[in-house]
Amino acid sequence: MNKKYSPSGVMLYAKTPGITSFSSLWSIKHALGTDKVGHTGTLDSFAEGLLVVLSGSLTHLVPHITGFTKTYRAVVCFGRGTDTLDPGGAVTATGRAPSKEEIETVLPSFTGALLQTPPVYSAVHVGGKRASDMARTGKAVTMESRQVFVYSNTMLDYRAASDSDPCSYALLEIVCSKGTYIRALARDIAQACGTCAHLSALRRTSVGPFKLEDAACVSMLGEFTIDSGIKNDMRFQKERDRLSEKIAADKKKNRVTDPQEVVDDIRSHFRTFTPELASLCGFRCDTLKEEFLRSYLNGRPLSSRMFTKDQGPEKDYIFYNPDEISVFYPDRSFAGIIKINEDYRLSYGFVVPPEKEKKISVFSWDDVSGRAFPVEWLAKGTSVSVGSFDGFHSGHAKLVDGVLAGSGLVSGILMFRKSFRSFDSDYQGDVSTLRQRIDYCAQKGVDFVVVIDFSDEFSRMEGSVFVRKLLSLLNMKRLVEGKDFRCGYKGSLDMESLCKMSVESGFELVCVDDVDFNGERVSSSRIRDSVKKACFADVQKMLLRPFSYDCSGFDWKISKKKSSSDFSWFETESSSEQVLPSDGDYNVVAVLSDGSSEKDPSGLNTLHTVCSVSGGRISLLLPAAGTSERVRTVNFIPAV
Repeated sequence: MNKKYSPSGVMLYAKTPGITSFSSLWSIKHALGTDKVGHTGTLDSFAEGLLVVLSGSLTHLVPHITGFTKTYRAVVCFGRGTDTLDPGGAVTATGRAPSKEEIETVLPSFTGALLQTPPVYSAVHVGGKRASDMARTGKAVTMESRQVFVYSNTMLDYRAASDSDPCSYALLEIVCSKGTYIRALARDIAQACGTCAHLSALRRTSVGPFKLEDAACVSMLGEFTIDSGIKNDMRFQKERDRLSEKIAADKKKNRVTDPQEVVDDIRSHFRTFTPELASLCGFRCDTLKEEFLRSYLNGRPLSSRMFTKDQGPEKDYIFYNPDEISVFYPDRSFAGIIKINEDYRLSYGFVVPPEKEKKISVFSWDDVSGRAFPVEWLAKGTSVSVGSFDGFHSGHAKLVDGVLAGSGLVSGILMFRKSFRSFDSDYQGDVSTLRQRIDYCAQKGVDFVVVIDFSDEFSRMEGSVFVRKLLSLLNMKRLVEGKDFRCGYKGSLDMESLCKMSVESGFELVCVDDVDFNGERVSSSRIRDSVKKACFADVQKMLLRPFSYDCSGFDWKISKKKSSSDFSWFETESSSEQVLPSDGDYNVVAVLSDGSSEKDPSGLNTLHTVCSVSGGRISLLLPAAGTSERVRTVNFIPAV
């Protein structure tokens, strides 16, 4: 787990009964690869349902989300009470089973503002200690009543007592405020009916605007009925000791790694904090103006002129927050919370620094398959193109532009480490090296590159399987390809099949036209042939830049000194990775990395010189004072 990496976002998670909320947090930490998470209200181990979890900088919002109203469904067992008021406790009382009419008669008196005494077995602190810990040691605990608010309390189903079961059961739906104990509510309703009760089962179905049906792992929950509640009750009664041991093991972190499908479901449900999500949470959303960025980050006094009102909920929205404003940078990334004071002056809540200068991220296919792709990017979705891209030319430039046009999506290029032609016996090198191709993507503003090693296993993958992997592993929303696109085993997936798949799977497919030069389609093969023939003017028109030979890592040796000059010939073995022109002497521009003044007093960044190609070796005419160590690339100049 990378503790330095803390993705900031919101996670809706469906907790199952039998595990603690703490254990559920561990599953989320493991899936997201971070320790910095915070929940907005626990559920008891016997309970199930919605946990709203915040990660990274959004943990500052825990108090706000915790304050939302909550909706529960509860199966109440009337006629049997337990010390914990839930199915995991010891039976301490029995009583009569009230009728449906009796329960319905008292329910209205348990709505509105109520004074509620929390259960003794609860996380409430008494004298600095948890009440439940004191109760388990046999100490007497006096719980103070506190005010809660129940907005509605409705009976959805009822089952009367029978010869086989002397208890009656009610399925209730309760909408209530923060701090309301449903176990205590069931106890008090039963007392009003002249009997005792405990919860057989409890499910949280919403927290403010967040719904259980939108949560990760919700498919692991079954129907919630009186029948399922009774089964849950019986399970906890029979397995009380074993479940207690499991909960203790959770606290000791003796946990089993979650199945991969659970990890994938959690990652796919991660949501970044966008203006739309902030508005859903009741925040007004303002955009920080570019000219006030430094003032905001330096904590200078705030004023309304520093912000542009973006969007937000109407004031009659049930979750509207009149006291705080969510702030976003011009690129829509979250910048923090500011507060509106009683005198209408603005003050800082908390500030989220902007991301550091954007750098391209490079992943291997194994990284992507191993779920190393950032969850923030999964939440946004990706716009990608797939190809060998052995030399980015004018046709490829249109593909990259199409990828970058995916509004609100993370842009990416999937390329192979070596082109397919590298396996041919007559292979003479690609147009560009891998480093040059990644540099090209970085200069264009692409967010990430995935480098694929063309293994036997990968080569046998069906095209449709590969595209489905892009959908699941990268949350691909947009795919940009040329008309002649094919992928998969023996090129089985063509553009026609891909069109059908895009409709079925719901991603956008963009088909880009070819680019022609002198009446023929621009291709890497055509550029390669032109390089061999030293037709650098044609190459430059097809690449939209000069042909550049990558010299990084070369070991240059002085071969001979040029007479009456400070220049010498430096020679090295050429790289088999990149194509070279035929033997001859060529005018070139050597591009140099930033040099040390000690080794190279000239301080040059480019140098017009001569390159000689002969028998797989290249020679450059360079100043003798350390320049060879700085040669990064050699650009071949078209003949005049």
